[in-house]
Amino acid sequence: MDAESNDRKSGKLCEYASRNPLRIPKITSNLEQRCFKDLRNENFGCVKAVLCIYRKLLSSCKEQMPLFASCLLGIIRALLEQTRQDEMRILGCNALVCFMGEHCHISMDFDSLSENLRSLALKRLHYFQTFED
Repeated sequence: MDAESNDRKSGKLCEYASRNPLRIPKITSNLEQRCFKDLRNENFGCVKAVLCIYRKLLSSCKEQMPLFASCLLGIIRALLEQTRQDEMRILGCNALVCFMGEHCHISMDFDSLSENLRSLALKRLHYFQTFED
């Protein structure tokens, strides 16, 4: 029931964000700060919840993606840099794939993604591919 409640709450937050796009930077800034705090405290359940909210934002607020892309990319970068937590790096890879999938559907310039972030993500994806073999 707790997961159901969180899903409902995150849905309401995304609905609010889509109706109030000028609030998106503040919402995502708070999410980013919360995610970094939870990552430091190894509260990975909350990190997963933040990423779930971002996935919903990606699908419900496509037109406003420029308002929250930098926060999401910062979170993805932090997740990919987790050397002791493979689960967090996998979450980062999945989030990057989700972001890039949505990113290709809007008219943002793909080159706006940091070259270092793309390189790091590709290295991590390669690592996990060889890790599974």
